[in-house]
Amino acid sequence: MAILEVKHLAKNFDDTVVLRDISFSVEKGECVTIIGSSGSGKSTLLRCINLLETPTSGEIDFNGQNILSKGINQNQVRSKLSMVFQSFNLFNNMDVLANCMIGQVKVLHRKKAEAEKIALANLEKVGMSDRIHFKIRDISGGQKQRVAIARALSMNPDIILFDEPTSALDPEMVGEVLKVMKELAEQKTTMVVVTHEMSFAKNVSDEVIFMDKGLIAEKGTPEYIFEQSKNERLSAFLNRDSRSPAFRPQDPPSLSSSTLIGD
Repeated sequence: MAILEVKHLAKNFDDTVVLRDISFSVEKGECVTIIGSSGSGKSTLLRCINLLETPTSGEIDFNGQNILSKGINQNQVRSKLSMVFQSFNLFNNMDVLANCMIGQVKVLHRKKAEAEKIALANLEKVGMSDRIHFKIRDISGGQKQRVAIARALSMNPDIILFDEPTSALDPEMVGEVLKVMKELAEQKTTMVVVTHEMSFAKNVSDEVIFMDKGLIAEKGTPEYIFEQSKNERLSAFLNRDSRSPAFRPQDPPSLSSSTLIGD
């Protein structure tokens, strides 16, 4: 049974149609990637799923409940549909550990001791346990995004939504974040990932959705999307994208490696 079902979703901003008749589902443990040109509606779709934008029409069923219904506790929904943003959205005046604790305490009402234990475990998972008392302003972009992933994991979400998590990073920092995401996929963390990293989409996804001009123009397995589809818009997008490097072919350094300390 699907953990998330998006049904005939549409979103307009005044007279501008951004999403039209979007329907897809996500099974528990799946990694679904969403690809497409800038402006195709990918990020708006994620923001609608997370209730940061209100859809114009359609339905979003999460764990069997339409979360667009009246009376839905939006903060509670967001705690189970955690979002990792391209611009990190961390609190710069707090240290790494506090960023991973505050949502647990304020939204989930966990005791500070419990929140700290969970935060430390997830910071260890993403290779940031040696930076727990660093202020956010004093760490690199790649480290900030790993903290953002640890923060999302600390909420024990049912799904993590990733909105182009590597787009704000310098090229040398992209690999470390993709490595964490690949490990999460291998652990069957349910993820919906908007990305321009085609190699990640091809090698890690269970399903790939190609969006074009606010529509789902094609979807299927990575093998189908990258090797078998005859969709002309998809072919043009992939041919154009292949001229700029995405997921670097070499393996990024181990998260336990000292080479990440000063990244």
